[in-house]
Amino acid sequence: MFSLPDWLRQRSQKKNGISLDREDSERLDQFTRSVRRVRMSRSLLGLAWTAGPVTAIGLYGGYYIGFGQAPSNQQLVYFVSFTVLSGLIALGAKIVYDSTLGYATERAQLYVVEVTDKLGDLVLSVRNLMISSLEGDVRQREAAIQLLQRVDLSPGGVAMACEQLTGNDRLGRLLAGIDSFRRAGLYSRVADMHEEHGAAFEQTIAELYQVSPQAADVLRQRYLGEIASLRHGTPRTEHFISRVLAAIEQDNLLLITMQDVESMLVLCFELINGREIPMLTFDYRGRWRLAAALDRMERRRSRYRIAQAAGSNRIRGLASWLVEVDIMGYDEVPEGISSALLIERVGEALDKLALRMRKDVDAIRKGNVSLRPELRRHAEIMTSALRLYRIAHESFRRVGELHAEFLVTAESWNRVMDAAHLDAEELQIGPRGRGVRIRERVVRLDDEERKEVCRILAHYLREQHLEAHETKGLFERRSDKDNPLTFDSARQLAIEVALALEPHIHLSYPEIQRGIGATLATYLGDLEPGMSANEKKVLAESMAQDVVEDMSHAAEHLAVALVRHYRVNLTDEASQFLHETYGARKSVLDILSQYQTGEGVSQSLLAGRPAVVPPAQRRWYRALVHAKRLVGSERFTPPWAERQ
Repeated sequence: MFSLPDWLRQRSQKKNGISLDREDSERLDQFTRSVRRVRMSRSLLGLAWTAGPVTAIGLYGGYYIGFGQAPSNQQLVYFVSFTVLSGLIALGAKIVYDSTLGYATERAQLYVVEVTDKLGDLVLSVRNLMISSLEGDVRQREAAIQLLQRVDLSPGGVAMACEQLTGNDRLGRLLAGIDSFRRAGLYSRVADMHEEHGAAFEQTIAELYQVSPQAADVLRQRYLGEIASLRHGTPRTEHFISRVLAAIEQDNLLLITMQDVESMLVLCFELINGREIPMLTFDYRGRWRLAAALDRMERRRSRYRIAQAAGSNRIRGLASWLVEVDIMGYDEVPEGISSALLIERVGEALDKLALRMRKDVDAIRKGNVSLRPELRRHAEIMTSALRLYRIAHESFRRVGELHAEFLVTAESWNRVMDAAHLDAEELQIGPRGRGVRIRERVVRLDDEERKEVCRILAHYLREQHLEAHETKGLFERRSDKDNPLTFDSARQLAIEVALALEPHIHLSYPEIQRGIGATLATYLGDLEPGMSANEKKVLAESMAQDVVEDMSHAAEHLAVALVRHYRVNLTDEASQFLHETYGARKSVLDILSQYQTGEGVSQSLLAGRPAVVPPAQRRWYRALVHAKRLVGSERFTPPWAERQ
């Protein structure tokens, strides 16, 4: 029987044990770096100086002053030995600390820098991924919007982006001129250009607003010379946290849009770089029966609002996914569209898809087999779309149930308030006393939490082999067999970020979601591919400091909720407090203060009937069943057949 020579066998064993050798050498390297960092020669020289002349002079001087005579040789030996041994023990302890806990602290700091570096590039990569999924004029328009949202965009870039957005080169030159004057601080010339071109601009904006409200808002900011205000913060995507958490709960990545991914990455990016997000809450101190009723009312209201947001998120997630797979156009579902209109357009898109599938089925049955791949693709899209639609239908059905429960609780609260015979329940300004009290909270990560979050994310990014491309600023995988960043991997990354943040800031709490959603996000328009990790860290920290913590909207929403839901009367003193402390608008507070709760039952802003998602149409299921019979062996059973 053939056997390897001893020297070759030993060499093979060393090769197989290479991981153990690397681990041992790594520990030795840690110890060597710690010794080198301590600088043994300098430390020993300092110890010799302290134990020798310094100890002798100190001992002789102190002993002579205290006792009037010189110390003995035994005492001198004792103090010198004590100093030497203490110094050596301290030196050894420092070396051990630096090679263990000190090394771990250093690694944690490196994790923070690494995650800051990669998250910055990932934000750019996700933005590019969103643009790459679009086509034609929509792709050009969305890219132009992203350019116009860069505060430092040159006047030439402003003109080019405006021309691509509107097709009007004259308007592009106008906005480029306004931007040049804005940079120079010549706002009087900006006013002259407004007076000369105001009517033409308003007409163009009115036409653009019908197609893309977001593009119209960005152009108006450029026109008014207020684009620099973006450095003080940008609006967050509504309910992005709840959509990510819903995707975790239902194990369905399609519920997350690319805007949600970007918002989650930006939230993590600003938190690990020191951002503190303020939020307002309230509680009640007084009669226990009223306090219990108030808590019950707040829980039901929060459950209904979260369910309402979740239902809207489901149908918006379906619409966003239909845009990704080219079933709907981006123009059909622009940002800001109402849920009712969105439900209607999604239904129309599924009708068109079902009709197209029926036509393909008829053509294939007549012998046109070339349509089989297209029909198979449409069948897969319809399968996923129906699954998402059924989730949205169940979510909106749950919204209706919670809406009914909320109305019952509101009536119960009104009865409790009437039985209490209170003239007025006022906002409590100070920290003490009875009544409704406003509480300020801050969402942030301390140093240890920041290091833990970055450690988790750094390990995940390394496991996924995500690395920045040196020239394109995109993310690619190390292995040629793997694919670059995709929609699914981006959505999974958003989930991992949420899971890393949840133990520390409790994203699943409704009040945390509302508080974060009511604040502005850090402006990251200055991020560029190729920036170093330190540049990104400095940029993130400076931008986090520049964000204006505008609590006015949160204070107004809080005052509206207290007045309209809980029949709390705003006094002049309370209105002045909200205006001076949080910047709430005086006009809004004046309207609320004039609202009289005693005149009939209070009409809650949440009392309106929520939108309804009708059940999935049978013609959609029939089209899918016929398609599956032709192109797939998988058996599909519609819901009505399951009930039978």
